[in-house]
Amino acid sequence: MPGTPTPTAEPGPTPSATAVPLPSDPDNGPTVTVTVLHDGKTDTKSSTATTVGGVLRLMRLTVGSLDKVSPSVTTALTDGGTVRLVRVTQSIERQDLTIPFKQVNRNSDKVELGDSKVAQAGADGLSQKVLKKTYQDGNLVSTVLTATQVVRAARDQITLVGTRRPHFVSHEGGESGLATWYGIGGLTAASRHLPFGTVVRVTNVATGATVDVVIRDRGPYAGDDRVIDLSPAAFSQIAPLGSGIVAVKVEW
Repeated sequence: MPGTPTPTAEPGPTPSATAVPLPSDPDNGPTVTVTVLHDGKTDTKSSTATTVGGVLRLMRLTVGSLDKVSPSVTTALTDGGTVRLVRVTQSIERQDLTIPFKQVNRNSDKVELGDSKVAQAGADGLSQKVLKKTYQDGNLVSTVLTATQVVRAARDQITLVGTRRPHFVSHEGGESGLATWYGIGGLTAASRHLPFGTVVRVTNVATGATVDVVIRDRGPYAGDDRVIDLSPAAFSQIAPLGSGIVAVKVEW
């Protein structure tokens, strides 16, 4: 799922960029009194202006290109009427969204079975939403999504999952006893006496299932009848992990 939006610093609402020309009315008409609501104020104005735009001009009120005037600036004034000038401003806000990276697993014969290796670290990406906000008399009235763009693509995290097995060559050595398993990676085994790096074949005497492992640790020490400790990946090749202990023949 996309990350929580993080808004960038939002500029304050900007006023209407361009002033709208207001009509110049003759000043010899009948006097008309109107109420003008503008900029948080309520003014009563008596003048000889004949249009809404004319009275606003006489009041030296600038109307921006986004501002709303009701009724319109060309509307004829009526005595006792009301004119409303609403200030309209807009701002642009950019929101950052995190694009989570994906986890990708790939089988690899360069990594031993039971092990894994991160070949490429993942990195989150970044997308950005561009929002246009509109305010009337300082109050937010609308938010419009104007664009969505990827600023930086996410980079997958690639993990190599091992498939390589050790190569066993028999040298006519061997022993029998019990095998257990313990928490270590790869096709690794522990022996009390075999040199590190020795590849041995372990056979479940009950089923005939075999696995080739590399001696990389010392043990087991729980009893003389236990001849080898296996990694979970190795033990599971010859018996369920839940069995815990299995009778085996070890060859090297």
